[in-house]
Amino acid sequence: MFDYRFVTLLGATLVFAPLSVLFIYASGLGPGLFPLYGLIFLWCDYRREAEAHVIFLFMVTTAGLVLAAAAAPHRIVLAIEILGMWGLVWALGLHHKRGADILREARSEMAGLASSIRDDESELTRLRAYQANASVQIGLRRDLTETARSLGSTLDGREVHVRLNGILAARFPGSRVRIQAWAAHDPLLELAMKSGTVAAVKDTAADSRFASAPGLDFRSGMAAPLKVMRQSAGFVKVESDAPGAFGSQEVQALDLITTMASLSLENIRLYETVQEQATHDALTGLFSHRAFQSRLHEELLRAGRSQTPVSFVLGDVDHFKTYNDRYGHQAGDFLLRAVAAILASFARPVDFPARYGGEEFCLVLPSVTLAEALDLTERIRSRVQAEVFVFQGSKTGATMSFGVSSFPHDATTSSQIVRVADERLYRAKSGGRNRVVGV
Repeated sequence: MFDYRFVTLLGATLVFAPLSVLFIYASGLGPGLFPLYGLIFLWCDYRREAEAHVIFLFMVTTAGLVLAAAAAPHRIVLAIEILGMWGLVWALGLHHKRGADILREARSEMAGLASSIRDDESELTRLRAYQANASVQIGLRRDLTETARSLGSTLDGREVHVRLNGILAARFPGSRVRIQAWAAHDPLLELAMKSGTVAAVKDTAADSRFASAPGLDFRSGMAAPLKVMRQSAGFVKVESDAPGAFGSQEVQALDLITTMASLSLENIRLYETVQEQATHDALTGLFSHRAFQSRLHEELLRAGRSQTPVSFVLGDVDHFKTYNDRYGHQAGDFLLRAVAAILASFARPVDFPARYGGEEFCLVLPSVTLAEALDLTERIRSRVQAEVFVFQGSKTGATMSFGVSSFPHDATTSSQIVRVADERLYRAKSGGRNRVVGV
């Protein structure tokens, strides 16, 4: 009905007007009633109207001066009372200012506290997120450590697959784990093959990529490729009958586990390659001289225990230096590889063909008598003699000389059996080459 300021001014006026009229008709009461003007300022202060203070202060001062002119004996008292009104207004203003300052400080402090609370809440949120992430990372590191410990303790590729299957089954309980060699028209495996990393589907029923795939027996799944030396070595697939069974944490865990499995398979491949290089001759592919020495010693120990024969054949390509000089070293390397292939073709799975050194080759024959070894060596010599070695369109030929010895007929130790075969090889070369000497 009435606004706030109107009510304030109305109340102050209801005090000021009656008192002013009273002073006109009874000026003698002025000094006693003049302090009642203070009710105006108390009312205005209560109503928080600072402008009304100024208006009525001048009105009260004017009324006091008029009253002092009418009541001369009380001028000093009225002057003091007028000063008192000014002092009251000043005191109320000071009080109000202090209250405003205190309120401002309180609000500033509250704003600071609110900001501090927001900072604390933000820090708490960050700490909770860090705690959750730390829990995830601890879990992933635990999985990684256990996987590395399990897969890194074997050098058998098949055992790696078995252990990998067990690790995934324990990490994703209630899910089906499959390790496959190829994609086999599986859309999830094809996605993993194309991306080269983990592929996941939350719900095959709601994913258009799987709408046309026949015979899907899972609702959610993950698939990751296994790679060895950057080549595909199969796929790992984890399936569930429930939609949304695998989130980002599961995808990350599968990625780490399959990466460790790939590294383990790669280490096995590297180990096998190093072993191959250590035991095989790089040029011919036959066993190396070092591997031959170890194998010959083992075969002689085994033959000594079982009382069975072991024969040893040592062969040399005739006039190999002349062949190199005539056709070139590349042709010589080609000839050595071809001779090695012929020698390997006559060897049984239990035999041990090796490159003895240079153009010399040897063959360890377990459970073969000297007579049987001579017959086999003669067939090898005939085959080499009959072979046409074609290098860069040029037809060439070569022959070989052989020395054959046997355990226990000729020797009882590895050094003796090699020495006897070497002596007989020397006799074969001295006797005209392209021949076999065994006695």
